[in-house]
Amino acid sequence: MPLQETRPILRKICGAGRDGSCYNQRMSTILVPIDFSEETPEVIECAAMLARRNRSELVLMHVSPSGSEAAPGIVCEEEGSAAADKLDRLERYLREEGFQVSTAVRTGEPARAIVEFGGSIKADCIIMGRHDHDAGATTAKGLVTSYVENTARCTVVSVP
Repeated sequence: MPLQETRPILRKICGAGRDGSCYNQRMSTILVPIDFSEETPEVIECAAMLARRNRSELVLMHVSPSGSEAAPGIVCEEEGSAAADKLDRLERYLREEGFQVSTAVRTGEPARAIVEFGGSIKADCIIMGRHDHDAGATTAKGLVTSYVENTARCTVVSVP
């Protein structure tokens, strides 16, 4: 199957532009926002594949929304230590697999926190779950992904 017929996410991961041309740029830092939803394993797998290909550092990030901003499936602020424990386990696993990994936990509005943190670490790419599987979905998590895609100054890969 020609590259142009593959799904857009595979083109991004494989380093080819929409026109089939190559835009292979070295990605030294990949930010991976994690919310521990059902998409998390696929997001980690996608990020690990890209990190291995580019010998990139993975930065796993969790944003615990404050107050009423919490959406279903996102860990609330009082569960911050549980989120940190989960990130630590993921970090250890990925290190054992040979990856360079670090973690960060933030509190606040997830979309802005992801974009701001990505800028502060000079992330070359952000890989995150899409969450809006239905065509008309407007869930809080889908809006977070859309905001990051439209605002971040680096490549953003949304894993369906």
